[in-house]
Formats: sequence, structure tokens, C-alpha cells
Amino acid sequence: MPTGYLALRAIESGILSLETPIAEILPDFAIHHDNEAKIFHLLTHSLDYRFPMSSLKDLPPQKIWQRICSHKFEIPPGQLFSYGNANSILLGRVLENIYKMPLDELAKTKLFEPLRMQNTGWHPLEWTEASRIIPTEICPWRGRELRGETHDESAWKLEREFRAVGSAGIFSTVPDILKFLSHLLKSDFLIENLIKKGIGFEFNNEKFMGKISEGDAIFGKTGFTGTSFACRPSDKTCLVILSNYTYPHRKPNADKINEFRARLCSLISAQP
Repeated sequence: MPTGYLALRAIESGILSLETPIAEILPDFAIHHDNEAKIFHLLTHSLDYRFPMSSLKDLPPQKIWQRICSHKFEIPPGQLFSYGNANSILLGRVLENIYKMPLDELAKTKLFEPLRMQNTGWHPLEWTEASRIIPTEICPWRGRELRGETHDESAWKLEREFRAVGSAGIFSTVPDILKFLSHLLKSDFLIENLIKKGIGFEFNNEKFMGKISEGDAIFGKTGFTGTSFACRPSDKTCLVILSNYTYPHRKPNADKINEFRARLCSLISAQP
């Protein structure tokens, strides 16, 4: 949730640009790439990362990071939409480098604290009680029930190296996410990028947003465990869903939770 937002705010303030090459900011990436991959491609998920991050989960954290940085793109940047965690992980590291601050502290300082989102952040067991957090899976790989820890295995591994990563690990509540969405709706710059340029989050994705009427514009985001939000700026309609769809065991795919998300979005959109 916060990674795309923080990047757009950095662009708005002139600290970052959509045309900034990733290689200019991340030396590990620059070893393997020239300046063809830009911040724009991270925000639009248009880098050719067609491999599952879960395939890297048994590697040490630095090996996972090097695998992301050294991946060779078969299709040039900008020519393929490939939604995946690698883009957000890179974007999180970009933000840490330009602000010289860990990502969790950056989000806390520039977003969570100013909006009084007191129930949002990485590593919730450090700032709230476990009884407030629903479990997300009985995980055979970790050999325990997951409660209050990053669910994505590769992101969980990378946290040993970077503490927080841009692709996963945020815990929150419905009221806090509604505060975040309300904040977005007040910014012409953010809405311009989110719904007119399709930058930052997913845009008009019927897979989880339901049927999109002609001329409508909806932005949103999903999480693997069953979370999602969708927001229609035209009438300030927002839907937040927090569920532990992956509990007690993850499903073969996201078809059922996406069907539920889409149906609920469509019902709300149909309300006068």
C-alpha cells in the first residue's frame, strides 16, 4: 500500500522522476542493466519479471536480492504488463536510497503518523498484541501458524536483510485504510496519476473490481492473503476488504476471492 504512494509523492516533490533510470539509484541493479528500466516501469509493473518469487524462497536474502537485480529481461521494458513483487521490492529499495531511511520508518514518518494511521505498519507484533491479529495460514514451509508476520515467503526472507520490503508485510485495519484512501482523494496530483495515467496502483481491473462501466475509473490493490481496496474518485466510493482467505491453508488460485471481490464491488457500484 505505501510504496507506490511514497514514490508518487517523491515525484511530486521533484526528488524522483518517472524517467529516472533504476540503475542510477541502485548500484546492484546497475551491474546488470543500463538505463533502459525506469521508475515509470516499476510503477506500472511493465518490467519482464515473469518468474514466481516463491521459487526463490529457499535462497539466502542476498541471493534473492541479487536474483532480482540480475534478471535479464527477454522483453524490453514497457512492452509487457507483468504484475509481480519484484517491481515493488525494487521500488522500495529506490525509496530507501533516495531518502536514506528504512522503508518502514519512511512510511511511518511520511504517511502513517501524519494521517494518524495508528494501526498500520510492518512487524505488528512490535507495536500491538497478537490477539488483535488474525492468522493467515498454517504454513508447512515455516512449520507453524502465521500471525503478525509477513506472509510472502521471499519478502519474509528479505526482511532479514532489509527489515521491510516494498511488496508485502503491511498490516492494517479498515478505518486506517479508509483514512489513506480519503487522503488520496484530496490530491489532484495523485488522482491524475492513479486514474488518468494508470500509475501507482492497479487501474480498472475487472478481475477484482467487477464490471467497469464505460467512462468509469477505479483504482485499487489486492493482497495475497485476501485483502483488497478499490476506489472510484468520481463519487468517492471506496471498498476495503480484509480477509484471511489463505487460512488455514492457501488455495490453488485466487479465483474464489477475486469472484467475491468483484461481486461486492459491483453491488456497491450499483447503489444510487
